[in-house]
Parts: sequence; structure tokens; C-alpha cells
Amino acid sequence: MIYMNKIIPFITTANNNLQKQEEMILRAVKTAEEYTFSRLNIDWDVNVVITNRLYNIVISEDGVGGRTYTGDFITLGIDEKTTTEGNISEMLSHELCHAARWGKNAEWIKCLFDGMINEGIATYFEAELAKTRDEKQFFIKTIMNRSDRENEKILEFLKGQLDSREYDYNMIFYTGNEKLPRWSGYSVGYYLVKKYLEKTGKKIEDAFTDNYDDFRVIL
Repeated sequence: MIYMNKIIPFITTANNNLQKQEEMILRAVKTAEEYTFSRLNIDWDVNVVITNRLYNIVISEDGVGGRTYTGDFITLGIDEKTTTEGNISEMLSHELCHAARWGKNAEWIKCLFDGMINEGIATYFEAELAKTRDEKQFFIKTIMNRSDRENEKILEFLKGQLDSREYDYNMIFYTGNEKLPRWSGYSVGYYLVKKYLEKTGKKIEDAFTDNYDDFRVIL
């Protein structure tokens, strides 16, 4: 018998709020599994806990958010009233890319630049899936539509902090402020990874385990 590595989903049931969405959620999980495992050569099982109680990580426009803790443990928070099958599969593909990298390269994030590359890798991988679809997550659509010029302006603003170990993660990566747009860290990370792939001729499947310092060639 051939053992096939897979996602092991755990859909929370205590409040029964996800009961009606269970089939849709499992289809989304399967889509993400099929898209991700073969491309990133994930040769271990991954536990994914899916709940509607993690409001702090849910992107309101998409009804879904995710967090990866280890190479084999991910949580997804969803708003069962607004999320879609496509949004869940795109978000999970992003998180699975984090899991795949950590399963193959245990490098720690040392500074803001590393953090942006870490998110840029997963965002680029997610975008590759989103490009095949007419309907996309608001998050990934926002990132993909931000121009190179806009990203260069963000990068210039953050240039003095790239090697810093102390920075406002929430503002840079999530909320933004009067000078930085929402999701700036993800956006610049996506842009830097795109430049790296263009310079090296690699695909994201070949580069997602490269060391963070390797990406400095494009600065």
C-alpha cells in the first residue's frame, strides 16, 4: 500500500456554526492540498484546525485568515457568513507554503527584511493559484494590483529598518498608517520575491527554501 501524505482537517464542532459549511470547507482543503503538496514536495501530513472563533486573524473582506505555527500545524479562522470556497483554498495555500518552507528550512527570521521575504514567498505562491481564477481574495487581489512603483516607494520608506530586529510588525504587515498602505510588508515581500525570481530564473517551487540572505541580491 502506498502512503499518501495529506492535510488532516479538524473542523471545530462545539457550537455547530460550521456544520452547514463543512462540505464546502473540505472541498477547499482538498483544492489547496492538490495545488500545494506536489509543487512543494510536502512529504509529511499537515494538521489544519478550522474554526469560526479566531476573529483576530480573519480578513473581514475575505471572511478567512490563517496562521502557521510549525511545519505541520496550521489554524484557519473563518466567518461562515461571508467566506467562500475559493477564499479558503487560496488562504490555505499561502499557509501551506509557510509550512513547507519551515519543514525544509528551519531558518529563523532575524529582521524586517527576512520577515518580508517570508511573507513574500507565501504570497507569491498564493498568487500563482489566484492567477488562474476570475474571482480572487480581496487580499491577494490588492497585492497583485499594487504597482512596482508603489512597492518601490514603500521599500524606500522602510529602507532604514530592513536590518532592524525591532519594528512595528502589526502596522507594517497589517494595518498600515497615513504613510504606508495596508499590508505593506506582504506587498513589498511579494515584489522582492518577484524580482528575485526574475534575476535568478527560478520558479517559486525552486526558490521557496532559499535562505533569506540569498534574496538580498536584489536590493
